[in-house]
Amino acid sequence: MEEILVGVDGSEPGNAALEWAAVEAGRHGARLRLLHVPVAAGGHELLETAAARAHRVAYPADLVIEAVPGQPGQVLLERVAGAGLVVLGTHGHGAVGSLVAGSAALAVAGCCPVPVVLVKSDASALHDAPVVVGVGVDPSAAVLEAADAQARLRGCPPRLVHAWFQPPVEGFGAPAWIPPLDTTSVLAGVRGHLARELEPWTSRWPGTEPVVVPGFARDVLLEAAAGAGLLVLGRHERPGWRLRALGATTRELIRDAPCPVMVVGEPAPA
Repeated sequence: MEEILVGVDGSEPGNAALEWAAVEAGRHGARLRLLHVPVAAGGHELLETAAARAHRVAYPADLVIEAVPGQPGQVLLERVAGAGLVVLGTHGHGAVGSLVAGSAALAVAGCCPVPVVLVKSDASALHDAPVVVGVGVDPSAAVLEAADAQARLRGCPPRLVHAWFQPPVEGFGAPAWIPPLDTTSVLAGVRGHLARELEPWTSRWPGTEPVVVPGFARDVLLEAAAGAGLLVLGRHERPGWRLRALGATTRELIRDAPCPVMVVGEPAPA
């Protein structure tokens, strides 16, 4: 990874994102680019303060500061070329239009061509803790490669978690003669399917197997993320949509997860 781009505005979530990005830049040996979109002329004093903060945390080898006026999300997406990762704070309390305002950060995460890490001011920043990956029935190579890279930095295998939810049949007009679902055999089948699909990645970490947990994805992944250093999620693309919105579950996990959340774009199913 050559460059990490982080949006800064001086708010608590923005500072948390800055510190997380500085540590990651040091670990990757990557350039750290600090981008500020001022609501008025200037912004260089804020950037100088942010640069000093980054140096106190990790002293990245190469640091660049940049203040660019305009619409925050649009400016960031225009500057993303060359970056391998974008880092933003979420639920900031900066000025309207701030890069770390919740809506702006989510909008960028919904359409950015590179992975986006969203950091809250109260999220734990455990850079050496395991990576948790939310996997679907058709796992995304992009998500798994991004998670694998992060796991290698930490030196511990990723936790591959699939939430399996079976909606209740009773009350939905099902005939009374339909036998109850044998969840044991179904879960075994799901585990077998995922083991085959994930083998190219689990083979890199001997002994690693996907975990299938019954329940809603939000609840399962929140529990799995306890003590994690990063939660990695996929983003379902919609062909023909210029603007993409994150799904409700992803937004809730970004809001509630106890650790930073990485959102990775994945191709739409054929």
